Amino acid sequence: MKKTIFLLLILVSGIALGQDYRSGDTELDASLKLVNTDANKDLPAFKANLIKTFNATTTQVETCFKLGMNAGDAFMAFQVANIAKRPIEQVITVYRSSKSKGWGAMAKELGIKPGSAEFHALKGKVKDKSKGNSKPKATGSDKGNGKSTGNSGKSNGKGNGNGKGKK
Repeated sequence: MKKTIFLLLILVSGIALGQDYRSGDTELDASLKLVNTDANKDLPAFKANLIKTFNATTTQVETCFKLGMNAGDAFMAFQVANIAKRPIEQVITVYRSSKSKGWGAMAKELGIKPGSAEFHALKGKVKDKSKGNSKPKATGSDKGNGKSTGNSGKSNGKGNGNGKGKK
């Protein structure tokens, strides 16, 4: 009996760790695995969080899981819908036809290009969720009219600040 339980645990953990999201970004894939692992600790709470965070219906959330999405996939589907400004039903349709291609191809099909501001926003939100933050930080693409505001010119991105502290 103990051997059966042990083998079952190994099989289940192997399936969870073996999930391949194929987003095109190894860090994003790792974050999605963490989201999935954490969500499976309390799946009803995770589903309730999806409903609240994305103003979704129970039917929309349950549809994702009935299609075979795991928690990481469902979270990614709602994030892609939110960032691409597409209805979740459209993301679900793309998932049905293109899930074998991975999330990178599906996001691209829905208008989120690799390396774009939208892709980086998506990656940041998934990373925040994998760290246990239930409400990801707003990004430039979340503010105002939905257009990316970039870094608002405050930094050149090369670590050259305004010189304070230097003499």
